[in-house]
Amino acid sequence: MVMPPDEQSTRLRSCGVPRYRRLHMSPTFSSRGPVPTLAAVLALLVLAAPAFGQGAEPPTNPSSPQDWRQAYEQTLREEYGWLSVAGLTLLPDGEHTLGSAPEATVPLPAGRAPAQVGTLVVAGRSATLRLAPGVQARLNGQAIEGEVVLTPAERATPGQAAPVPDKVRIGAIEIHLHESGSRLALRVRDPASPIRTGFQGPRWFPLVDTARVTATLAPFEEPRTVDVRNILGDDEPYRSPGHVEFRWEGRKTRLMAFTGTRGRLLLIFRDATVGRETYGTRYAFAEPTGDGRYVIDFNKAYNPPCAYNPYTSCPTTPPQNVLKVAIRAGEQLYDGPAPPLSR
Repeated sequence: MVMPPDEQSTRLRSCGVPRYRRLHMSPTFSSRGPVPTLAAVLALLVLAAPAFGQGAEPPTNPSSPQDWRQAYEQTLREEYGWLSVAGLTLLPDGEHTLGSAPEATVPLPAGRAPAQVGTLVVAGRSATLRLAPGVQARLNGQAIEGEVVLTPAERATPGQAAPVPDKVRIGAIEIHLHESGSRLALRVRDPASPIRTGFQGPRWFPLVDTARVTATLAPFEEPRTVDVRNILGDDEPYRSPGHVEFRWEGRKTRLMAFTGTRGRLLLIFRDATVGRETYGTRYAFAEPTGDGRYVIDFNKAYNPPCAYNPYTSCPTTPPQNVLKVAIRAGEQLYDGPAPPLSR
């Protein structure tokens, strides 16, 4: 596809759904606009090609799967949690205008932020925020004025929690830099986002004892760094020690595992229930038992943030983790209202 020099025709992936939009300056996801139905979005989503990117871990595992599910939902509903993400704008080098005005190249939610907040001047991995006169803002809790240099969080070391980036609050609106592969973006959070306020809660398969399986690790000779693609088309590095192997309904099954926190292994998978029953990607953890084995409780398999929110950039299933077996355990498709996909 040939693009004219003054604008881009960019293929955006929101929750894995290909959409084409005409964009000036930078691809932008924003919470402005009408709310489409969810059924068509998810129907396309689960058939999208596998990709890979970023995700979030749920809270520390309580012993009971039911308690864990309640803690997971509580985490989703947090004031500045994943449901509050209300925009994502890719930031090429140059100057960008920030605000709720329609002409802003980095849009903020209408009625929730000043029309002109200021400008962002981007150079490489940093951005200088220049506030407009009279705009009140706080950086990491401290009042600021004039201009300030923002930097994204450093990439997490495998097995460690992700560092926290600089966060700016303008009223209740929070913004911070985010990296998608080698590209810089600005993420916007709004506790009053209709995605958060209209959230209807996750749906689950019934708890079953057979969903808890014992696995062994088939390690690589040396851990590998695996470049995987996120839903924006950017590659992200993940560390893999090997494959976990287990039996599901009598069949030998294996998944490439990735290094998680607290000694756990992260599993990113898709199974034969995809489409009608489950989202295009789900996550689970292999918990070490202390004797060289792992326990995977698929009752705790859960969806990435993109299942609810197209302004997130989640890991999706690597091709080698697409399973032919049906894992009817854990979280199902979300059937609440779809968030808006346009300004």
